[in-house]
Order: sequence, then structure tokens, then C-alpha cells
Amino acid sequence: HLQYCRRTEHTIFMKPPNKSLPDDHIFNRKVITSKGCTTTDYIPKDSFLQKLYHNQDFQEFIAKVVETEKIYAYKDPLSSITLHYNKKGQELGWHFDNSAFALTLLLQKPEAGGHFEYIPKIRKEGESTFGFVDEIKEEHLDNLNEILDGNKDPERLEIEPGTLLLFKGRDSLHRVSKAYGNRQRILCVLAYNEVPNVSLPQETMKSFFGRVV
Repeated sequence: HLQYCRRTEHTIFMKPPNKSLPDDHIFNRKVITSKGCTTTDYIPKDSFLQKLYHNQDFQEFIAKVVETEKIYAYKDPLSSITLHYNKKGQELGWHFDNSAFALTLLLQKPEAGGHFEYIPKIRKEGESTFGFVDEIKEEHLDNLNEILDGNKDPERLEIEPGTLLLFKGRDSLHRVSKAYGNRQRILCVLAYNEVPNVSLPQETMKSFFGRVV
């Protein structure tokens, strides 16, 4: 079941604007997301993806790789396993993930564009419940504005179909640039958390999937 989300504008932090800061401050900068998505609830329970995602040995292996004791699926039924589709002109705007980390598998590469771009480890470290602080390190603020203005290039990974990528998108700002040509970009995402009972905020769910549960 493929749902093409409407073109949406949102702030990087998926929150209402901070009125105490200028409109052009990084916390209030708006970005565009436009893509298609198959959510977890439309992926059959007996499918290979579901079996792999919930396999205990696989989860223990991933936990060791990311050096955490245990990993957990999302509490909401949309976010654990997702398939993302970028048609010509569609993009995934700059954002942080709600999950601690994700595994992605590129299934099909577009004819051009559709690049995975990121700025690594830019959130402040802290002692919050989730092990991070929802703020960007001061030394990155000027660089981020330059990147969003197109005056500086972010880090970029050249990914080929079949590439399995593990990254901490909660701590690193990232996006997928516009895809071009008639061939869609298709990506599978397996997302996990370091703590149980994590669910996407409804505003994020609505922006990314076009609906809430």
C-alpha cells in the first residue's frame, strides 16, 4: 500500500516555531518534504522484513554494533519498518530522526539526485531520558545556516542498491536531496530505539505519513 504524502513544510525539529528567536534562526528554518511511503501496518506480518526486524539474534547483533544493552521497536504501528519512494522532484527535508538509530537498505537508485546528505553528531550531549538534548551544538550553528542556504556542502554518501547503512539519525541532521529522472528512489528503513515505548509525536507522524494513529 503506497501513500504519497502531500508536500509539507516543517521546521527541522518538527516543532512549532520558537517565537523568542528570529524567523531565520536555525530552529525556525522551514524545510520541504515530499515522498511516498509504505508504513509498518501495511507490511505483512509473515513477510521477510517483519521476520528480520523482530528476529532476536538480529536485534542482539545490532545492539552489539551500536554498543547498547538492548534495542526496541517503536510503540506506534507506523514507524518500525517503512519503505520510502522518491519520484522525480521529490525530496526528504533536513531533519533528525525520532529513533535512536536506523538501518537503511537502498533497493533502487534514481537516475540522478536522491543523495543521502548529513551533518554528523551535532546535537548536544546530556543526561536526558533518551541520552541526548534537543539542541544543536553552538559551534555548528553558522555552518548549518550556510548549508541550508546552499553556500556550503554537507557530508554525502554515495550509496548503491544493496547497500545496508546503519546511522544515528537522532544525533545527526540529514536529508535526501531531490530525485530526478523516471526511475524512483526506493529505500527500506528499519528503525530501533534504546528505550521501550517510544512513539512518534503526532505532528511528526502527520508530516511524514499523512495520517496519525
